[in-house]
Amino acid sequence: MRNLRVVGLALAGTALLAGSLTAGNQWLGERDATSEVDGTTDTVPRDEVARSISGHLSLPVIPRGPRSVDCAGDLRAVKGAWTHCTAHYLRGTDRDMTVRVVRVRGGEITYVHDTPHR
Repeated sequence: MRNLRVVGLALAGTALLAGSLTAGNQWLGERDATSEVDGTTDTVPRDEVARSISGHLSLPVIPRGPRSVDCAGDLRAVKGAWTHCTAHYLRGTDRDMTVRVVRVRGGEITYVHDTPHR
């Protein structure tokens, strides 16, 4: 009876770990965001882009993401448009990245960022 309990706990732990790794891998792999376009300027404001990227670079449970993200300009609602952003981390490390528009549909755009690099 004791062996069955140990085996059951081991299987449950393995399933939980596998599920967590799969969900974490999928979450880390997603780097796209969709935002509404400002109708008067046909752009997504730089603050909205920075907020979205900051959320993508932070883990849901352990907040080890950047302390802030700054973007050089607003993101135009044109496929292929891009802007430069910088993630500022606690230890004084800055990581640069490029954010580019991959889809424009109605009043929304979908954009992706590359992996932060030095």
